[in-house]
Amino acid sequence: MHNLQLDKAIFLRDYWQQQPMVIRQGFPGFDDFLDEHDLAGLSELEEVDSRIIQFHQQQWRIEHGPFEDFEAICQGAWTLLVQGVDRYIDEAAELMEAFNFVPYWRMDDLMISYATPDAGVGPHLDQYDVFLVQGQGRRHWKVGRPGNHETHFPHPQLAQVAPFPPVIDVILEPGDILYIPPGWPHDGVALDNCLTYSVGFRAPDQRQLVNALPDIFDEQNIHNVRYSDATRQPARHPGRVTQSELSTLKSMILDALNQPQWEQSVMRLLSDQQLPIQVPATLIQPQAVVEAVNTGERVCRMPGCRPLFLDNKDTAGLHFFINAEGFTYAGDNTAPLLSLLVGEPVNNIFVETYKPDGAFFDLLATLINKGYWELTDNS
Repeated sequence: MHNLQLDKAIFLRDYWQQQPMVIRQGFPGFDDFLDEHDLAGLSELEEVDSRIIQFHQQQWRIEHGPFEDFEAICQGAWTLLVQGVDRYIDEAAELMEAFNFVPYWRMDDLMISYATPDAGVGPHLDQYDVFLVQGQGRRHWKVGRPGNHETHFPHPQLAQVAPFPPVIDVILEPGDILYIPPGWPHDGVALDNCLTYSVGFRAPDQRQLVNALPDIFDEQNIHNVRYSDATRQPARHPGRVTQSELSTLKSMILDALNQPQWEQSVMRLLSDQQLPIQVPATLIQPQAVVEAVNTGERVCRMPGCRPLFLDNKDTAGLHFFINAEGFTYAGDNTAPLLSLLVGEPVNNIFVETYKPDGAFFDLLATLINKGYWELTDNS
């Protein structure tokens, strides 16, 4: 586990979404859990999102994976970037957990990049929060203030901004962390062969929330109300729409948003992680899970799986969502479920501590069969 050296309360009060912060030795003695060869291996997979950004002979070039031959494109100063590594490697998912003082629904993924000396992607803006954890090597970072930074495209797939006066000008070494809020221009240049772990966050915008509105009507027990005007008077002009009519239409939308199904629809949106699910070849029964745990095996959450639950005490059971899929725990003892959702493995100690009931193991068997948890030995 990674023990983040940071006063979380002060950080959230004074820095989160307000100003950048350099966290020297945020991870003392940080050890890379992969190297450039492991990262290259991931980039060879069809299901993994990867790209190489190269600056060679004064030209920018971008190639997207999966890659088979690196020699032709890894010339000059180049960076290999791999998205969503936390979905494939346990240690990457554990690194994300170090930042869970910001809730799961705001987390996006862990991007890992390997860069050669002088490589980078140029000065640019991001619309999301990011913690940049330095692994092997050193990287020189500059961060400027938000403002009217005009975007240009030296390559059709690469947005950059003009150079800016830095408010932070720092060299990160292994274990150092740089936090950058949305909208702050930044530019990182590798001084050595280096690995950077980008812990990225996300936030829905109005368009995404509005686009979730039609999904309400896919939920159960929702009544779709149609506009009616039984008391209509003769129209003064056939092309006229009155303010009263617009207000009625708007109220129909607001009424739909006030339905409990709206909450479920939004929870599906917030929990959608596009996880690479692998369903087990043989489905397991609840009693088999109990017996396996009792004989020393354990049940572990899959990498990158970050469940969200709806904090609503007015409904029966505890409702939670994984990868846009809803589940309900109908038992009375929620303590074992809450520990399960945060990633605590289910083993003998778990059972002795929380005393989970039959409803818990029924649900756990379902989660294993869905591919969100897996049964492993206790080694």
